[in-house]
Amino acid sequence: MTGGGATSLIIGAGLMGRYHARCAAAAGARIVGVVDADPAKAKSLAERCKAAACATLSEGLKSGATVAHICTPPSSHRDVAREVAEAGLHALIEKPLAQTAKDTRSIHDSFASAGKFVCPTHQYAFQRSVGEAAARITRLKRLSSIAFDICSAGAASGNISPDELIAEILPHPLSILQKLLPSIDVADLRWTCIKSAPGEWLIAATWQAAVLTISLSASGRPTRFLTRVTAEGGSIEIDHFHDFLVALPGTVSKAQKVLAPFTRSSREFGGATVNLLARARRGETAYPGLGALVGEFYVAVRDQSAAPITQQESIAVAEARDTIMELAGRG
Repeated sequence: MTGGGATSLIIGAGLMGRYHARCAAAAGARIVGVVDADPAKAKSLAERCKAAACATLSEGLKSGATVAHICTPPSSHRDVAREVAEAGLHALIEKPLAQTAKDTRSIHDSFASAGKFVCPTHQYAFQRSVGEAAARITRLKRLSSIAFDICSAGAASGNISPDELIAEILPHPLSILQKLLPSIDVADLRWTCIKSAPGEWLIAATWQAAVLTISLSASGRPTRFLTRVTAEGGSIEIDHFHDFLVALPGTVSKAQKVLAPFTRSSREFGGATVNLLARARRGETAYPGLGALVGEFYVAVRDQSAAPITQQESIAVAEARDTIMELAGRG
């Protein structure tokens, strides 16, 4: 248990609110309130958590919580976060933390002034596979490229436009880059963006001798979130939806070329099987990495230690996102 007696308020009882509640409970926190404008949703999750269902944020902030999980639409984050900070709670906020870098800085300032932690939910960066890949990269020779390949069906419901969906996804690859390359400043890179159609973006930059690309599609199928790291000493392929990686050797020979498809397939099958069994044991049905991030956040709150995502890292992602969205807006 890492919660250290923390009490939590879930703001937004939708899908992500339910997963945040589960991860907070797993970290040892006690859920004391659930806020949602839909009384049925608030009641349903509150009953599951043995907490109070709250119709308004002001009511929820009187529940005695010390930590808030803000899982409402991004357009509401700035105002909700301000009220949470003024009430003296720590907060974990779904990505993007705010709609602009300016609002992101404002939110961080409000929590810093209150002496509280605030952290964006960049859970992909806290996946086991990303941590393993980061360790492996340090042992590879010259890095050639990091390529993200992301296809999402999130816009299929019609509740969000394809471009809005892509803008919401952007913090994930940017925060993964921060984890894979600790010295990188994603806000300082010279990004380019090709937008071929709504929801179809190809983003690129260079870092040292490596090419960084982020391919984002709202219509490509099947859905996937993959990262391929290519270096002189070998390659790493990460499946983020399932949280496992396949490491491929950098040896060059005729035999290696002939056996490459079999090597890749056998390692992928083995990695996927071991990962599936491990996730089943942990009860991790979806959103791998979220539990680890939530756990680290509660440890930071308990020990008053460094937040799992620093203010500098959070703002850098927001600034890079602003830049890329501006480029995409130009077509």
